[in-house]
Amino acid sequence: MASRTIQVSTSVTEEIKARIAAGDWVVGQRLPSISQLAQTLGVGTGSVREAAKVLASLGIIRIEHGRGMFVASTQRAQLDPYEHFQDVGAGSVLALCEARRILEPELAAFAAERGTDADLRSIREQALAMERLVGEGLDFSEPDLQFHRQIALAAHNPVLAHMMDGVNDLLRESQQITRAQAMTHRAVRYHLLIADAICEHNPLQARLLMLAHVNDAINSVLAWQANTHSEQRTIGHANVSPMVLPQRSLTPAL
Repeated sequence: MASRTIQVSTSVTEEIKARIAAGDWVVGQRLPSISQLAQTLGVGTGSVREAAKVLASLGIIRIEHGRGMFVASTQRAQLDPYEHFQDVGAGSVLALCEARRILEPELAAFAAERGTDADLRSIREQALAMERLVGEGLDFSEPDLQFHRQIALAAHNPVLAHMMDGVNDLLRESQQITRAQAMTHRAVRYHLLIADAICEHNPLQARLLMLAHVNDAINSVLAWQANTHSEQRTIGHANVSPMVLPQRSLTPAL
């Protein structure tokens, strides 16, 4: 249920932002109350509260306790915070991997600490679905992406979840690169091990495994760059030795 609330709050965030960008509310104007917005949008008050926190963090609204919510910037509402990710290429994919190396290990640790039983089932299901599709030689893009997204949702931080939603295009591009570097089976094993650690509520193990997984992705991007460019450039990133993955046995679904 908590994951569902975060998913709904993301839609609420975009709806309010779109209305501000369209001029429905102007700078300095007080927004309708939380309960009024919930009724207008047909959602729960919890989703509106989470959306308000995100909008405040983006500088689009300001929250004055005891007075309400006010529009702070229409210009910020009109900006796409992920527009710079649209020109997908090796450089931007590598930049994504660097960002993931900072963000995703902590998301995995938060998921291990905060994830509900429903969250854990979703994470496990995506890991198993990817393993099955890879074994059958079928497209595994969707469970791969959803695995990372479900971990972000299980961290129960709407700002971080919103950030992860914004980089799906680059995640898809990085999938193509890791496939080209024959990293698919390692990715499957990492996903299963990370799912185990999260489901066992082991934040330290989840963090370390996710860090190793992202480092593997960075190595794949670096190898792809070396293979596709005639002249190698100094890119200032240490090549991280792949982690030797332990054997694992996925426990029964919760």
